[in-house]
Amino acid sequence: MNYGISCNGEHSLDDYGWKLVGRDDTPPKLRTVKVEVPYSNGALDYTGVYGDAFYGERTIVYRFKREFASVDACMEGVREFSEWLLGIYNAELHDGMFSEFHFSGSCVDVKPEHAMSGMAATVEASFECYPFMVADDVSEYFAIVGTNYVINEGRAVRLTVETSGSWSTVTIGDESARVTGKQVTSLCLEAGLNEVEVDGAACTLTWIEERM
Repeated sequence: MNYGISCNGEHSLDDYGWKLVGRDDTPPKLRTVKVEVPYSNGALDYTGVYGDAFYGERTIVYRFKREFASVDACMEGVREFSEWLLGIYNAELHDGMFSEFHFSGSCVDVKPEHAMSGMAATVEASFECYPFMVADDVSEYFAIVGTNYVINEGRAVRLTVETSGSWSTVTIGDESARVTGKQVTSLCLEAGLNEVEVDGAACTLTWIEERM
């Protein structure tokens, strides 16, 4: 495998000849919501008041290196590669270190540095991305009427339900959703093993896995 990054069908090494030599991944920070109350100790933490924790953007910095046959070729190679990187905006970014998952985000900064010889260069590219890696493919489970056991290998996500009949009622824990047709529900599929009850008609459950 040629490690590097790819976007919109183009690869940093295969198409532009730049070798990935470094990678810094800064995990997203938890978004906290705290209120200081006068004349009291500490603060009130409302971070998870709606049941879910939320996170800021993820920052990934890639460093690339390439050697050239001439100074002119080096200048043009840096220009061309920088132009491609800065054209990555709100796009799916595939990292060769991870199969079956991608990042979603934009290149926000490019820093080229030329060697003294003028015939080699490094390029540092910074990306701001959605906090979690997103699966390339949709996960799917056909749920029969009765009790089903569904495994979610990612973090907690919302379920989309499509009934095979006129209606289906899907229950996870204390929450239920009645679906006619296909619908994005408020049902949450937790990480790991989930017990899912189905009434009415069998249905198809779909979700997109996300991982840190």
